[in-house]
Amino acid sequence: MLGAPLMLWAITGCSGSGASTVAEVWKELGASVCSLDRTGHRFLEKPRVKTALQKAAGLPVDSQMPVNEIRTLLRDKAFTEPETLYGVNSVLHPKLRRWVASSANSLRSTRGVFVLDAALIFELDLSGYADFTVTVKDTRKRALERLAKRDGISRDSAEGRWRNQMEISEKCLKSNFVINNSGSKDELVNKAELFYSNIITRMEDAKWHTRPEIS
Repeated sequence: MLGAPLMLWAITGCSGSGASTVAEVWKELGASVCSLDRTGHRFLEKPRVKTALQKAAGLPVDSQMPVNEIRTLLRDKAFTEPETLYGVNSVLHPKLRRWVASSANSLRSTRGVFVLDAALIFELDLSGYADFTVTVKDTRKRALERLAKRDGISRDSAEGRWRNQMEISEKCLKSNFVINNSGSKDELVNKAELFYSNIITRMEDAKWHTRPEIS
């Protein structure tokens, strides 16, 4: 773990569970937040990555294809076709792991709170780079409805994303903290603010090892 003076937090959850909402609250309170999803989108801009996706996943991608078109293609095919998803992951996941490792190392002499927001924290074995990991959980039904509405995708596509992620119950067991998003957005914001204001003291007391749930 990186430890003081830097604090690196990892926040996760299944898609649509509310983790990014919590991360945005922390950003407003002063944390620096990095979305691994957006980092992946930047990788899609690179011609070599586009070529690799064409070869590994059989996607009709060329070096001139805009990122938004690639993302649409991935949304329509990768989460519904296991072989395509495997090819995409074989290209992007190693790059994302290396990026996180390099970024964590470069931040060692930095002061402040840095948050890595990623649905695949545990799937990509990234939790070891953080001082602690937070999972935001919600019911499958609510999360899928939120995900479909947010990303403009079908219920089947939303289900496909969930099928390719670790079960939320397992993520909760692996996390140091769990934030329960069972109410309104305002209630989630309040929980995020309370967590942020209390976490430094709790870390100093080493209470975060007990994996408490914020309900």
